[in-house]
Amino acid sequence: MLRLETVAGDGLRFSARIGERALVLDSSRGATQANPVQALLASIVACSAMDVVEILRKKRQVLTAYEVSMSGERATDHPRRYLSIHCVHRLTGRGLKRKAAEEALNLSVEKYCSVSHCLRPDLPVTHAIEIFEDSPSDD
Repeated sequence: MLRLETVAGDGLRFSARIGERALVLDSSRGATQANPVQALLASIVACSAMDVVEILRKKRQVLTAYEVSMSGERATDHPRRYLSIHCVHRLTGRGLKRKAAEEALNLSVEKYCSVSHCLRPDLPVTHAIEIFEDSPSDD
């Protein structure tokens, strides 16, 4: 279960609780954590990178470092969605074969990366609102 809780700040900082773990999302002034859009970008590349690392291990490729830089263009009007995202994967290894890395990345993008596939245009996204009345305090 995922539970979103307001935490300290100006009301734009939330803790997403997933079991015992927490991820803080922060869109407040002077934010100290990633905002939801930044977290989405990070999730896309982390998901893909995890796939690539796992596939390369199965191919017995020796990977010693992995870095991804990403950039994106966002719409100027609301909703300020991403219009394009570009990721550069920088892999370091011993005897690492380019073809193996390209195949691993292609498999991630085309088949395995759940986060990227959630962004497909044929995924319907619906919303519901539940309203609860706050009880007055007994002061």
